[in-house]
Parts: sequence; structure tokens; C-alpha cells
Amino acid sequence: MAEMASGCDACISVKDGNELLHQWKRSQLGSSGDDNGNTDNDELLGMGGMKEADDVLNDIVGLTSTTTSSNNNNNHDENVSTTTMTTRDRYNTAEQIMNQLSTPQTKNSFSSRECSNVCWALAKLRVAPPYSAFALGRVHDESNDSSKSGVGENKNDFLSSRQFVSLDEMALDVISSTLQVRMQLFDEARKRKSGSSSNGAWIPELSRLAGKVMDLIAVKIILDYGSRNDGGDGSGKEKFNPQEMASVLWAYAKSQRADDALFSIVAAELIRQTEYELGRGGQGPRPQELSNTIWAFATAGIRGEQQIELVKFAADALDEGEGLFFGNSFKPQELANTGWALATLHSKRSEGTSTEIEDDGVVRILRWVAKDIKQRVDAYKPQEISNSVWAFSTRSEGTSTEIEDDGVVRILRWVAKDIKQRVDAYKPQEISNSVWAFSTVGFGYDESCGTNAHNDYVHVATDDPIGDKELVYETLEVVAENAISRLHNFKAQELNNLAWGFTRLGHRTERTEKLLVGVAEELTARTWQFKPQDVGTTLWSLATAECFDKDAFMAGASRLNFKHIRSFKPQEMSNTVWALATAGFAPKHIRAFDTTLVPASQLPTNKMIMSDPITECFAAVASEAMRRPQDFKDQELKDVLWAFSKIGVRHPALFKKVAQHLVGQNGRGFSGFSSQGLGNTLWSFAKQAQLSLEVIDSLGDNVKLGSTGRLAVYETSCLDIGEKTIKTLFVRAAEGGVELGLDRFTNQDLSNTVWAYSTLGLLHSGFFKEAEMQVMKRLKNLRPFKGQEIANILWSFATLNAQPDHSLIDALSSYIASVCSGKNKVADEYSISRVFKRQELANVAWSCAVIGRYPKELMNILYTGIVGTNNDPNQMKQIFNDDGLQQSSIMTLYYVQLAADIEASKLKLALPMGFPNGWGESEGHHGRGNGDDLIQMSSSMLTLTISKLQRDVSNTFTEIGFENILEHVIDTNEIKHEYGVQLPQTPQEFLSIDIANIDQQVGVEVDGPGHFVRLIDDTSRRSSKVTADGQFADRGENRVNGPTLLKHRLLTHLGWNIIHLPYWEYQSLGGDRESERKYCESLLR
Repeated sequence: MAEMASGCDACISVKDGNELLHQWKRSQLGSSGDDNGNTDNDELLGMGGMKEADDVLNDIVGLTSTTTSSNNNNNHDENVSTTTMTTRDRYNTAEQIMNQLSTPQTKNSFSSRECSNVCWALAKLRVAPPYSAFALGRVHDESNDSSKSGVGENKNDFLSSRQFVSLDEMALDVISSTLQVRMQLFDEARKRKSGSSSNGAWIPELSRLAGKVMDLIAVKIILDYGSRNDGGDGSGKEKFNPQEMASVLWAYAKSQRADDALFSIVAAELIRQTEYELGRGGQGPRPQELSNTIWAFATAGIRGEQQIELVKFAADALDEGEGLFFGNSFKPQELANTGWALATLHSKRSEGTSTEIEDDGVVRILRWVAKDIKQRVDAYKPQEISNSVWAFSTRSEGTSTEIEDDGVVRILRWVAKDIKQRVDAYKPQEISNSVWAFSTVGFGYDESCGTNAHNDYVHVATDDPIGDKELVYETLEVVAENAISRLHNFKAQELNNLAWGFTRLGHRTERTEKLLVGVAEELTARTWQFKPQDVGTTLWSLATAECFDKDAFMAGASRLNFKHIRSFKPQEMSNTVWALATAGFAPKHIRAFDTTLVPASQLPTNKMIMSDPITECFAAVASEAMRRPQDFKDQELKDVLWAFSKIGVRHPALFKKVAQHLVGQNGRGFSGFSSQGLGNTLWSFAKQAQLSLEVIDSLGDNVKLGSTGRLAVYETSCLDIGEKTIKTLFVRAAEGGVELGLDRFTNQDLSNTVWAYSTLGLLHSGFFKEAEMQVMKRLKNLRPFKGQEIANILWSFATLNAQPDHSLIDALSSYIASVCSGKNKVADEYSISRVFKRQELANVAWSCAVIGRYPKELMNILYTGIVGTNNDPNQMKQIFNDDGLQQSSIMTLYYVQLAADIEASKLKLALPMGFPNGWGESEGHHGRGNGDDLIQMSSSMLTLTISKLQRDVSNTFTEIGFENILEHVIDTNEIKHEYGVQLPQTPQEFLSIDIANIDQQVGVEVDGPGHFVRLIDDTSRRSSKVTADGQFADRGENRVNGPTLLKHRLLTHLGWNIIHLPYWEYQSLGGDRESERKYCESLLR
């Protein structure tokens, strides 16, 4: 068959053909005989001769045989020279040889039907290799200059691309394979006859031969019909009819040996031939032929101008025939397949490649799909209905909205109604596919709901949102009730799709809860039936729907172990740990990976880690993320980091590896991150460092860190990641955010991002100025903020001393007043509690004090929300559903009260009598000591530490005659009696001075690293805002933070002259006592 396809004359024997080829080789490429040029012809007739003939043919087409053995290579005479042939030489030589091996009749021996049948049969047999395993053979364009010199130095490239100069050359390549397969089969027969074992050496070459035959037929079609479509008349050439064309494309798509050249040529011929036949009064193609043709394009994944023209051609035919295709009606399967193919092609379309022609064509075709199903839905099988639903749901967002209006809604309504009426007729796969389709397009949600919290896609447009919502609700209830009783019949993937669909639709009912519980039980019972993708997505669905079945999560986590983790894709790993973190299932060994802070002796062994499925799951995912971070998409990396930080698991090695991957040499950067991805990534890094405070509390003196509070957080990030790397990470993220545009950030994205910078004490002035303008714009447009978002944003600006304009506070004041208003437009405890938690209100109040702006309406709202109007702490606990004010909030309120009394006394703000007694929650934690270097003293609200540096500075001041005491504490009674400021009667210590001369009221604040933020953008753009004495101008990369600024103002208001001593200036003196004394004397002048 292959020889017939190549045009070889069947009358020529193998022996004669071999002799002919060998003689041609001697005359064209040189002799392989003895010194006199003689060759032993007897050898040619044997096995070696046949293989040598194969090599001759390979030389003709510029190839080196890859299938002959090393032993066979010895049959070649080493004196044979290889001649580099030009394109024209190769063309002429191949033509000469084929003229001798064929006749004019045999060159076109296959009819169009026979070509179609051969391709169809080879595809059915699955014998031809895909193009990924064996390159496509095509005739290259002679105009390509790179090919005119022949093979030459590019022999290997030529071999891999399998490009030929002519159809004759391709035919010789086919004959080469047929000769080799023949001889291998003869050899196989001899082995079997002699009783030797078979090695099947002929099978790979037979497979390649099948691929070569398909390529040869493809090139014949391309060359033949290409000339017709380019204006040739094609006279004397047999035509493929539409059925044969559809069969050919089906075969090439099925065999994975398709390319744009072949498919474009055939599609153009189908259109050309149809127009020609219709012009003569003939008949166009049948629906099945169109369906199969478009199916082939979709299966092969081939898109382009000709495919778009084909869609337009089909749409025009349907429009002109009023739903009939050239007078013929579609069968349900044909129409469903057509819709599936169109949707698949749309899903493969790259962003920005949409054309009006294609969108218009798709719209019109899918309209007819919808109309046909509406008219005769009973003729459709459940699978055909679900396939049609899938076709509509997989269309890319941003294409023609007309199709949603006229096609998607109509088809989905009919599908929903049909499922309601005969749900028992639907197989599990059809049920899960239909629910999946509903959720993919958000069908059944009112547009006024906006974007569903469980679905990031825009909802399909509908003219009856309420009716559709009711219909989908009823349908899902029927599905849930029906599926619960037969979940055991659902395959793992179907269970996954079912749970995912219900979750993404946000369907929350008692039946849904039972359904998801059933899915969780199936996951537990059939864990090993779930593929990696099913595990991750099912756990994601259960976590999102708040179905926290511990057994199911433990079972799912157990799949992601060290032994099997490499079989999981990055998305499957990230989904799993995200789900575990969201559900709150933490590893048993929570400190297992914290090599920065936890002593090695307290880290668990590998055996202990592997004894807990969740710990091992997190460990295995981290190991893969560190091993191949480049394989993880931006969102997947973000989700992995977020999961560790959310669940409270510190993993310095993982975060360092990812940071280096992002901003190290040749790093990925943040250009591909979404606003959410960027915000959550920075939040995760900051949270990792903040978790150090919990480790310090847990381990006490055993922790490998000498600092506490804000300084401990920053130092931990430097120890974990490296100071240079962490700064670079946040600089690049800020630049990436500004380049992306902060208008694309949601309020939560902005909140998470600025919180991360403030937590680590890193200020990028450019980013924060952009953020300030963006917040102002949103407040002006009344874009809704959550209370937490407002509190985090304002707290971050204040903590970093980012120096926002006072208009930001005024705008926030107006906004908070509007969202917190209750009855009669007056804010009360109840209306405020609907927006804010009390900790958030305290943070807003503290931020106002730091910035020095106290809008009257805002401050009244804040005090009403924090302490109420009835002096009843228990009532406030009930209203806000909390256990009382946190100790940090109480401390904050003393600072705010003192600042407001002095700087905004007209407001007449006051804390309740007896405060804070009864207002707080359980007692908080305290700091720790560290031998000689750190002396700890505790008072009611202060945790005071005296560092070695502070003690050395105090001694130096004493040496120069400045009498002082360490850690002078100022309590509420002293403030009340000596300064006349009204604070609660209960004595509380909440202000201290590092080094104080009480008689002179001169204080020295030894400002360590915890008193500063690091300026990480352009150091030439420094703030001009300083205090009256000029002490707080930015110093290099350092700026005093908000807490230090507020404390300075309060002490100054109380009459103290406060001198600030930056730690680096004193340390730079190198311990020279004389220099230290002169430095301290200069501060007192």
C-alpha cells in the first residue's frame, strides 16, 4: 500500500529496484567497490544490500539512516564520499529516480476516496506516531534561502524537521521505509523458522512508515488543492467530496499529525467547492460533514484565518436555511458536537485575537444550537445536552456578549428544566458536567449580586435574573437529593466536579451540606481512587463550603507524602495546602521547619514529621516548591506561601528560596502577578516574620533571638531571608504594583499590601503616595470599604510615619460617619458594630493621634464604638461579640486620650470612670530577660527593658556630670496632678523615658533599630516634614516610626526636653570613651 501511495511501479521487483538504486548511487555519489570500481552484485541481493539501498535513498533525501545497526554500518566502504547537493540537484535527482521506479499511471494511483480511506484506517488502527514523536514530513518552500544549499552542515536539523524539496523526494523516503520493513519482516520470518526469539524490530519502522504515508497524502492534498485555491483550475484532477474531506481531517486530528497548512487548504477547498456546486444548482455538505470538520479543527487545536472563515461559512448557511444546513437538519449529537467544537476553539483563543467575523459566526451558530434544543429537547440524550452546556460555558470571557444573551441563557434554562424533570435519566458524569457548566458561567445568580465570592467569573447576562436564580436553586436541590443516594456510583472525578460546581455556585442548603458530607465520606473511603487533581480540587471545595470533615482532610493530605509528591502538579499541591489552611487543619508539629528561631534539639525528626499526614503534606509541598519553583505559576506560589503563613507554620528555607527565585539574579519578578497575588505574597512574607512573636512566647529563653516586639519582627525577616533580599523583594513588589496600576487593586489587596510593609517597617514612599491617592479617589466615589480595610490602611500609614495629607483623615471621617450611621442617621454602638471590631476602632483612633488630626465626628464615633455611652463593659462585649478590649487596645487608648486632651481639648473626649478595670480581656503576655545584656522590669501596662547600649549611654552621661536614672516611668496620677490632664482615676503606668534627669526635665531616648522604618525607595526623595527642633529629619535610609513620633510629642507636651540618640551614631564611635563623652556633651548643648 505504501509503495502504491508513493507511485512505485508494482511490476518492478525488489531486486531490480535495489539494483537500480545502487547503480544510481555509483554514478551520482561515487563508488563503494574495490580500487577498480567493481562491486560485488551478489552482496546487493542479500540483507546488507537491501539495507545499503535504504542508506542510498536516505542519502538522496539528505538523511543519515537512524535505523540501521552499528554492524550494518560496517558494510559501507569507508572510501564512499558524501556529496553536498543543492536544492535544485536534489529536486532533479529525485525526479530522475522516481521516473525509473514509476510510470505516469502509477504516480497517481490512489483516488480521493482511497486516500481518505487509507488515512481513516491508519487513524483507526492508531499505528501512525504523533508529530511530537516523529516530525511531520512536508515539502519546503524553494523561496526559503536557508534550504537552497541543500543539507550541507545542517544535516541534523534537516533530519528532525523532515522537510523535502519535492513530492518525489518524499516518495523515495517512503520507499526507503518499505524496503527496510520488508527485509526486517524477512529476517523475522527466518528467525521464527529457525526457532529463534523475536524482538519485534520491524514494529517501530512500520509505525514510522504509516506516518510517512499520511504525510505523503497530506502533501499531495496541499499541493493539489493549494494550486486550485490560488487560482488554478485544477483541471484533470480528482476532487475530494465533503465526506472525504471531513474523514481526512478527522484522521489527521485523531492521529495527531495535523498542521495549519493541511487544514487551511481543506477548509478553503470545502468552501470553494460548496460555492461552485451551489452555483450549478448542486448540494452542499451534510451536517455530519460540517460537524466532523469543525470537530477535527478543535481536536487538533488549529486556529487561524481559514478556521474563522469556516465558522462564518457555517453560520451563513444556518442563517440562510433558517436552522437547516443546506436543507438538512442536525441530529442532536451533530449539533452538540458542533457546539462543543466551537467552544473548544474559543477556549484556545489567545487574549486579544478576537475578530468580529469569528464572534459573529459563533454567535449565529450557537443561536441555532439553542433554538434546536428548545424545539426538540426530547430528541437529545443527556450527554448531548451536557456537552452543549459545556460548549457555552467554556467560551472565553470578553468575547461577544450577544451569545450570552441569546444562546447561553436559553440552553441553560432548557438543561436545568430537563434535569428537574428527569434527573434519574442522567448518568453521574452527565450530572456532574452539567453542574460544572452552570458554575463556570455563574448561571442562576442575580447580576446585582456582583461577582460571587466563590466565583471569579462574570455572571452570564440574563433578562430574568430572579427567575434564573429560582430555576437553578430548584435544579440544584433536585440534583443534590438525587445524587446523595447514589454517590457510590460516581467516579472520583465526577465527585470532584459535583462538589466544585455546588461550591462555586455558592449553593448553601441543608441538602447541599448532606451532599458535601457524602462527598467527604467518599473521599475518605476511596482516597486512592482520587487522582492528584481530584484531591486538591475536592479539598478546595470542602474548605470553601466550610465542610470541615477532619477524616476527609486527613485522607486527602495523606496522598501528598514524600513518596508520591512528585506525581502532583503545582496547582494540585497549592490547592491542597490552601484548603488545609483555610479549614484550619494545622500540622501537629507546628515548629517543624523553623530553623531560624527553634534550637535544633527541639526540631522533630523526619520520622515524627512522617507520623502526621498534615505535617508531612506541608513538608512535601515545601520540598517541591523549593526544588522547582520555576514550575509553579504566580498564583500557585502565592497560595503555597499564604497557606504556610495563614496556618501559622514558619518555614524560613521555603520563603528564602521563593524570594531568591522572585528577585535574585535572573529572577521571575512580579510582572506576571495579579494585584491579589502581589498583596497576598507580601502579606505572607510579613506574617512569617510576625509569627516570630508567637515562637518567642512559646519558647521563652530558648528562642534563638535577642530582641522583642517590632525589632524582633524585622530581625526575623532578615535572618530568614537576608536583609538585602527582603528589601529588594519589597522594592520590586512596590515597583510592580505601581506599574500594574493601583486602580486594579481591590480594597483588600491594598490593605494586605500596606499592612505587609508596615509590619516589617519598610517604607516605599512612591508606592504609599500612590496608595494614598487611590484611597482618596475611592472614598470620593463612595467605593465600599470594610472596617478592617480602613483600619489596616490608616494604621499602616501611621506606623510607618508615611505622612499622609490631613485630607485623607477628613475623607475617612466623612466615609466612616456615612457607613456607621444608624437610626436618625446617628451612629450608635449597634450600627458601628456592623462595620468595625473594637480593635480596629482603637487602631483608627491611634492613627489619628499619630498623624495629629482629630475630626470631631470621627472621634465621637470611635469612642462610642470602643467604650460606649453607658459605661457598661459587659454590654459592649455583647454588642461587639468579643471578650473585651485587648491589652494593646487599652494601652492605645491612654495614648489617644492624652494626645486628644492636649491637642484637641475642645472635643472633651473621656474614658469611662474606673477604666480599664472590667474592660479588658484575659491578661496578655510579657517580655523576657537575657542575663547581663537585658534587665527586665514590669509595670501594669509597660514591659520595660534596659539594653546594654542604654546602660552604656547612661554611664557616659553620668561621667560628664549629667545625673540621670534609667527608665523613668510617668503614670496617670502624675499626669493628672502635675499637668492637669484628665485621665481615668485608676493609676496606670504607660509612659517611660530611657534616660531622665527629673530635676531638669531632660530626657534621652536611645533609639534602637525598633524606633525606625527603613526607606527603601529613592533616598534623594526625603521628607521635609520635621519637628520644630529639627530632630526628625530623615537620616539616610532611616525615618523615625509613628510610635516614636507620637511618644516624642506627648513627652514634649508634658514639658520634657527630649533628646534622641540614634543607635548607629553611638556605635560608630567604636567604644572610645573620650569620643563617647564628647558626643554626649554635644547632645546637651
